[in-house]
Amino acid sequence: MNKNTIVNHNNILTLRNYASQHIHNIVSTRHKDLDTNKMQLKLQSIFKELLNKIRLLSITDEVDIDNTPMSFLFQHLRPSIIQLVANCSSKVDKLFLEKGLYNNLEWCIRFYKSLKLLNAKDIIVWFFFHIPYYNKNNIDSIEIDKQRDVYIKMLEYFIINWDSRLNFTEHEFVFLSNQTCMPYATSYHNRNSILLLATYCKLLRKICPWLNYYSPNLAEKVLKEKYNKNTQINTQINTQSISIKNTSKKKICFISDSFTTDTSVLRDRVSIIGKLDRNIYDVYFASFYPFESIKGIIAKVFMERIKNNYIYLGNNLTNARNILEPYKFDFIVYPDIGMKLLPTLLAYSRIASVQLTTWGHSETSGIDTIDYFISSNYFEPMLDTNNINPQSHYTEKLILFKSLGTFYISPHKLFIDNNPKYKNQKFKKRVDYGFKPNQVLYVCLQTFYKLNPEFENCLSRILELDPNGIILLSNTFPFCKSHLKRIKHIIGDEKLKRMRWYGSLEKDEFLNLVSICDVCLDPFPFGGFNTSYDAFDYNIPVITLEGDFLHGRFTSGLYRKMGLDECIVNTSEDYAKLASSIGINEKLRHKINRNIEMKKNMIFQEQESVTEWNDLFQVL
Repeated sequence: MNKNTIVNHNNILTLRNYASQHIHNIVSTRHKDLDTNKMQLKLQSIFKELLNKIRLLSITDEVDIDNTPMSFLFQHLRPSIIQLVANCSSKVDKLFLEKGLYNNLEWCIRFYKSLKLLNAKDIIVWFFFHIPYYNKNNIDSIEIDKQRDVYIKMLEYFIINWDSRLNFTEHEFVFLSNQTCMPYATSYHNRNSILLLATYCKLLRKICPWLNYYSPNLAEKVLKEKYNKNTQINTQINTQSISIKNTSKKKICFISDSFTTDTSVLRDRVSIIGKLDRNIYDVYFASFYPFESIKGIIAKVFMERIKNNYIYLGNNLTNARNILEPYKFDFIVYPDIGMKLLPTLLAYSRIASVQLTTWGHSETSGIDTIDYFISSNYFEPMLDTNNINPQSHYTEKLILFKSLGTFYISPHKLFIDNNPKYKNQKFKKRVDYGFKPNQVLYVCLQTFYKLNPEFENCLSRILELDPNGIILLSNTFPFCKSHLKRIKHIIGDEKLKRMRWYGSLEKDEFLNLVSICDVCLDPFPFGGFNTSYDAFDYNIPVITLEGDFLHGRFTSGLYRKMGLDECIVNTSEDYAKLASSIGINEKLRHKINRNIEMKKNMIFQEQESVTEWNDLFQVL
């Protein structure tokens, strides 16, 4: 350890030692001459300085505290922040706050008031608006239900009791959000989020008044229409007006920040955007990224084709609105509300008379300026099966296509066959990855927040039923230690040796890995979409347990479209038994391989989807 390291280490220890003391008491003792207001200003200054060093002050070892993005890190900083707030509070408040009762409404209100005294607007947002990604016991629905109940009640409390002096400017909110959509992880709870997200929308409109925008062009149009209804107009003139309107092209703009790289959202939507009929529509694409920042293989091709109709929105909502207004769009489509911050905030504006969203985040937006959610009969639960009305999952009016709603191109064709980079490159074989001929490979390269105890128990059961089974998992995102401990506890040391973990992979390497596997495991209750297409492209069976919500029904919907149902199960035990039997029984596996090979043309490049999207904008 060199001298500078020792000095730095000692400074951190000194800082932690000070932060762990009752700061409120120290300041009160040292500065007895200060009045109440000046005393509070002093505490605010100290708290802010210490809070800026919270990564150093925190002693959590759950994740790499220096390099983990705040969206994943924050829940592990909570105990340290609570203690710091308690130490900057009076003795009575300190004792109460130290209890850390996250799921207690009274405690949360008291904690908010303490944060308000410390002028900690940023922590108010992160503590009360941010949904944690990891739940220790999310097999036990009580924990999640309590969390969500208090979350909604706190939003309702803020709507009534929010101090307008705490309102955020756009710059403040965007900066402190750190590009994070705070309720993002609510989708992984497998609950109906319509109340939660609608309440969140209502609150944001109150504390961020700059979100509330209504297009002057639309206002003028509405007033004219209202005037015309109350005025006698020559019938012949009316007829001519209608004729002119019908022959003019309608203007459509898709707005997303997910098209800069080859994301799942891009793969879902790119062909539909490209195939909309230019004889009847002027189609544009807009984002908050400059054209030069596009990096993905497919993204570059798409952007090159649409570059004449590409709109760079700048870096704030005012710019975006001013840039969009002159186009007078008839329709704006937000493909992935809730995933990227600026497009999600822009969706709070009324810029086009009709504004739509569809699955990208596979969840309702909750935003009252979004009129329609586009889904498919194949992906939504039918009313007569479980007496569930899918409309009850959406704040928007739900439109169900008879098609899949996506013109999906073969991943191999898209990324490998048409890419000069891989022209002479052959896929590796199993032996090149170090696998033995007798091993059965189960692939589940999904984000960590799709894994939960019930699914992890299912993985353990598969390894138990298939002694030669190897499960391939992804660790692209930062698993916390508690999650890894839970997985280790559920799977067990011996079976854990038959799991292989893969970090971020180039698309060719990812597809190569999928192609050598025997069975693909669709996680539940939040399943995959693009990953299922990847597997089907190589005729690999995907085991799926169908859920009650859109996010758990994509794979089963694709099977229904193909007229296949042998890989759809109803229980986790059936899931494990079917997966292992297909893995072990080579004849059964080959039969399913052939069935998929013969039927998969029904889910790729579906022309009916293009037709329905074209028709949609004619009738809305």
